[in-house]
Amino acid sequence: MPIHALRRMPVLAAAAAVILFGLPPAAFAGAGNPNLSVIAQPRLVVSGNPDDPARNRPVWDVGETEIMLDDYLNPYVRGNVVFSYAQDGGLGLEEGYVDVVRGLPGTLNLRMGKWRSGFGKLNPQHPHAQPFAERFGVLSAFLPGAESLNETGLQASVRLPSPGDIALTASADWLQGDSFRRERASSGLASDPLGIVSGNGDRATEPRPAVLGRLSAFAPLGDRSGLELGLSAAEGTNNVAAGTHTRVVGFDAKAKLWRSEQSYVVLQAEALKLRREDAGWDGAGYTSAEVAPWGWYAFGDWALDPRWDLGASYERWQQDTRDPGWNRATGLFAGFALMEETTALRLDWRHEQPAALPGVDEPSATDTVTLRVIWSMGPHKAHQF
Repeated sequence: MPIHALRRMPVLAAAAAVILFGLPPAAFAGAGNPNLSVIAQPRLVVSGNPDDPARNRPVWDVGETEIMLDDYLNPYVRGNVVFSYAQDGGLGLEEGYVDVVRGLPGTLNLRMGKWRSGFGKLNPQHPHAQPFAERFGVLSAFLPGAESLNETGLQASVRLPSPGDIALTASADWLQGDSFRRERASSGLASDPLGIVSGNGDRATEPRPAVLGRLSAFAPLGDRSGLELGLSAAEGTNNVAAGTHTRVVGFDAKAKLWRSEQSYVVLQAEALKLRREDAGWDGAGYTSAEVAPWGWYAFGDWALDPRWDLGASYERWQQDTRDPGWNRATGLFAGFALMEETTALRLDWRHEQPAALPGVDEPSATDTVTLRVIWSMGPHKAHQF
């Protein structure tokens, strides 16, 4: 080895030591263990549904169990992962995303990944956070997808200038759009692309992006109470070959009114309007038929103290068919926490009257009683307003 190379070795060794051991602590941000929480809600259900083989018999169900991991990756980015297990669906990734909460211009935040999209107030919530056992029928009927807009994409949100103590927030989502897809029934005609082996099959596997926007305003009422109003809209392609779309618009309102140091009332309502073009085939080409139902829900939840609460709900929504009859549902619910929200019992009763079809007698109403046992481990975060 040349002598000049030997002379440089101490210098190179010192430089390597600086690189390996002299990096600032910020370079290792996020290398620690994340926060880990587990939330489960086994349930006992008694349903009066005449189509249920277990009608009027108590049935135990493991319910949905969630495993959540979250932490800051660095001072600017926070990661969130939620796995869910259900008796019918097995284990899967419910949410997995990162939030860029600092370092961007102004009040801009970014979210990337898969999450429960922020349409209205209830859709982003996980089931254990709701005082009733089942989400409202109008949300199940109008919001696209089996999981109601649980999508992958990119979101940008920003705080807008607003007067006084009002907080005005706007967000825009660019989504993969798979939730909007609807399988078209075959017409049975020989020319129908669904029946042709070499046909394009409505190009059902082609991706088509969807969009979602939300504008919300929060205003404090006194020292502790508050009111939030929101407007949401989403649109995506439900059939690529036919060029048909689905659009949902919703308005929501929520008030949390403190009655004392340990008691409050939550009042919440949401109205939704669906406009969907249903694709068809008439032998000569694609056709489109529009359905445009609307519906709403409202509920009140009275927290008597930190351990007891009770409430009631009501909703009406039209069928998403060409003959939109009205469905109705009434609910009562109550909850008891053994000490705080880590262990709670929730009892729920729902009376649902399905819509009557034209020329057919009104179907029988269905009563369902559900008992949930909600328990959690780990640093589970408090729920937002």
